[in-house]
Amino acid sequence: MHRTWWMSAVLVVAATTSVVWAEGMNSSQTQAGMVKDSSAAQAGGGQYDFGDFSSETLVGKAWKALDAGDYSGVEVYAGKCVVLYEPQAMQQSSSVNDFAPKEKVFSYWALNDVATAYFILGKARLAQGKTKEGKEALNTVVEKYPYAQAWDPKGWFWHVAQGASDKLATLGTAYDFGDYTSQTLTTKAWDALKANDHKGVETYVKKCAELYEAEAKKQQASLSEFAPKDKAFDYWALNDVGTSYFIWGESLMAQKRYKEAKASYERVVNEFSFAQCWDPKGWFWKVAVAARGKINKLISEAGS
Repeated sequence: MHRTWWMSAVLVVAATTSVVWAEGMNSSQTQAGMVKDSSAAQAGGGQYDFGDFSSETLVGKAWKALDAGDYSGVEVYAGKCVVLYEPQAMQQSSSVNDFAPKEKVFSYWALNDVATAYFILGKARLAQGKTKEGKEALNTVVEKYPYAQAWDPKGWFWHVAQGASDKLATLGTAYDFGDYTSQTLTTKAWDALKANDHKGVETYVKKCAELYEAEAKKQQASLSEFAPKDKAFDYWALNDVGTSYFIWGESLMAQKRYKEAKASYERVVNEFSFAQCWDPKGWFWKVAVAARGKINKLISEAGS
């Protein structure tokens, strides 16, 4: 399989304009806050530390707790973020009717971080089999914070409400978009194809295209020939989206949906002609070349 940029395991929602809760308070106020939080911290054996109490810090700690399977920690950190910053988050949410442009996203730090805290709570509760509570947390994101965005340090934002909607839509199924990277989605599409899970193939390919097709087309337009091996991984979106459509073609072929399979292969040839797929054995194969071979075979068999 091929590599792409990795989405960080800890999606730290940066908040450059974040109000640090501990700042501006006198020592007695700070101590009062720490005492107020002591029961929650002691519930986890006293290992919980709220740091500077900023929403960014709390969300970062909640992600780390989720990754570690520390669900008590998730409740402590994400819950504290909600308690401290939800009024500001709701105010910011009511002031927007679309996603903020990249240069202004961090201005909506409370909206972004509180929505992400609810998202993390939803994932943690679902992981514990607390379906009702998990759905409530995810629905809160969808209903109250539709324009929240989370920052990935690799250089892009993802839409938190969309992530929550995906979780709700796939609840009770075997489908999981993982870290949402194009690599993960394409790998899951390959795995679904091998398992003859054609619904899974469609689910993962559509999600990969939804998230990365625009970037794939930009990368395609920037090339006049196949990228050399030492730079091929730079074209991660092109490679993965092109490969995903090829996988979908293979799935449709297996279902004897030949017209649709041909259309999927043609998308690779016509729109992602410089896509390359990495084979773990140590080489790239040209996706459009393989797709063209499939099209020729279909034409030949149709004419015979």
